[in-house]
Amino acid sequence: MSDANAQYRDSVFRSFFNEPTRLLSLCNAVLGTDYDNPDKLEINTLEGIFFDSRKNDISCSIDNQFLVLVEHQSSVNNNMPFRFLAYVAELLNKLVTDKRKLYKEQLIRFPAPKFFVLYNGNEFEPVEKIMRLSDSFGGDFSSLELIVTAYNINRGANAPLLGKCPYLRDYSTLVGEVKNGLAEGLSLRNTIIRAVKFCLANGIMGDYLVKHSEEVFDMLALEWNMDDAKQAWLEEGMEKGEICRAEKIAIKMLDKDISFDEIHEFTDLPLQHIKKLAESKKK
Repeated sequence: MSDANAQYRDSVFRSFFNEPTRLLSLCNAVLGTDYDNPDKLEINTLEGIFFDSRKNDISCSIDNQFLVLVEHQSSVNNNMPFRFLAYVAELLNKLVTDKRKLYKEQLIRFPAPKFFVLYNGNEFEPVEKIMRLSDSFGGDFSSLELIVTAYNINRGANAPLLGKCPYLRDYSTLVGEVKNGLAEGLSLRNTIIRAVKFCLANGIMGDYLVKHSEEVFDMLALEWNMDDAKQAWLEEGMEKGEICRAEKIAIKMLDKDISFDEIHEFTDLPLQHIKKLAESKKK
């Protein structure tokens, strides 16, 4: 891994769509709207450190009508509605600059939140599916619900969404080229180089790749290496009991300076237990 990874601790998806014109096109595709003025869009993505579960991928408000939250996933995560609940609570709280309004009679108005997951992992997933927070409550949605629409954006999945957003189609093509190279047995380095060259030669991702090809290489290498590492940790830990397996994975993740929240989400170990493991490592 090159030193550039210390500077580009982001994902290609987040970096590519963290630009008003491209993000507006994506929002139009998932919302079924036709906004044409990027000035109507305000990016308000939660900030944090890499692998910090308190940072969402992309969020924005459009014309004070919609609050759109989009997460990119390379592995299936059925807890996304709960994660979105945490994200949207923080985002809405930021919109209330004067907290005294929370205790007054007048109703506070917010843009309508919309939640989307864009999946491009290797497991089979339908082109489109609905995820509900109420599934965690045994289906009881009488007092609290949050609905997420998840799209499979893999190249070849015949996702209509790719036809509605050319930028998303370009991103899917880049990822698809990387997957093809790995399937052919190429090294990760050569795979990424070939994928980037293919996209540059075919005008895919346009000026973004021309300006940021080196950063893209580093971000892709970091993403793929982290996915491989997580899978290896899981397979290695299968030989022992569940708690021992989870602790082993947690220790490896601590070695990578991954946040306690991310380790908790991945292993289901209590945060207090993870903190004790971290403290014991220092001794």
